[in-house]
Amino acid sequence: TVMTEIYLATANRSKSCSVSAEDYKDEHSRLMKAMDELDNPEHMPNGLDPSIWEKFCLARRNKLESEQLVCKCFILPLYFSKYILLKISVEFKNNARLVVKWIGSIDKLHLIELQEEKIKLQVNLTFQFLLKQGQVEVESTEIPDYAGAIFIKKSIIEELNCNIMDQVEKKIASMVKCKEFSKGIFQLEWEHKKMRMQIEDLNQKAQDIVTLPVTKDRQLFLTMLDYDSYMAHRIAAMEQTLAVMDKFEKLSYNLIYLFYSFGNAQLHKKNMKKHQKRIKELEKCISLKEQANYELSLELKEMLVSVSERRHISQAAGESQLTRILFYADMQHISERTAKQRYQEILKQKHLRGLIEEQEKHLDILQAEAERLRSKTFPLL
Repeated sequence: TVMTEIYLATANRSKSCSVSAEDYKDEHSRLMKAMDELDNPEHMPNGLDPSIWEKFCLARRNKLESEQLVCKCFILPLYFSKYILLKISVEFKNNARLVVKWIGSIDKLHLIELQEEKIKLQVNLTFQFLLKQGQVEVESTEIPDYAGAIFIKKSIIEELNCNIMDQVEKKIASMVKCKEFSKGIFQLEWEHKKMRMQIEDLNQKAQDIVTLPVTKDRQLFLTMLDYDSYMAHRIAAMEQTLAVMDKFEKLSYNLIYLFYSFGNAQLHKKNMKKHQKRIKELEKCISLKEQANYELSLELKEMLVSVSERRHISQAAGESQLTRILFYADMQHISERTAKQRYQEILKQKHLRGLIEEQEKHLDILQAEAERLRSKTFPLL
């Protein structure tokens, strides 16, 4: 059959590759023989060194081998591709002839049926129409015979169409106006809502402003037109007030004394008198203790003198061991008694110093309170 012949033709392609390779080997062997003949010393020029001739032959042989390698890499694939193309074209022509023979063997009636079916398909075409939204496809009915048809002039039809188009344009214009009017209504409603929201925002801001705590300085800044000049005048007045305060500092102390004469001044004076009285008592106690300490120091000096005298006497007379023991016992007793008295005096002095410090702290607190009350009552001073 035709298909088996085609398969056999394609299977015989691989044989051509081996043939071309063998031809290339033959040509290469013939070329090498020619090169051997050229390298023969008979062809060497007269007067040339044999070593140079050998180098020349070797270079020529290398050049020829490189050229053959290039031919093998580029020219042989080209020849091979041309050979394959020629074989394929020949096979294609043979296959075409086989196909023509195979078509000729088909029944002519079947060909006629196929031609008729092709003509029907070319004539009886099916078109697909895209209907817009809202349109409905209506099934085709029988074609009427137009028995009651009337012929009308073309001018009348055109006039009627013009009237219809005018009415359509008017209707479209009225619809556009209605559309624009409805847009205007929506826009006005939106602006109305916007204005209502702005009114609510302004009312909220007004409420916030009403509830906002505004100081006197802010009120002056909002109400006065020339606030900068007012502040400059106020600063100048404050500077003058500070100068007056520097000049009349002594007068401020007198005013403080007058302030103490009002309100809590009497109580403050009583407290001050009590503290001063307490301080005087403590000073008296301190003076008494100092007097007692002075007397004790005198007694201590006298006792030290007597002790030194007794020591000299005992050393001079050479008293016995018993006398020395009694002397040292007496001295130890005296030193313990003086040490206790001295310790008691030190504790009393420490206690009195603590009381004095507490009184001084209390006086500082009272003075700070008086200064605060003075600055609150007379801020300009």
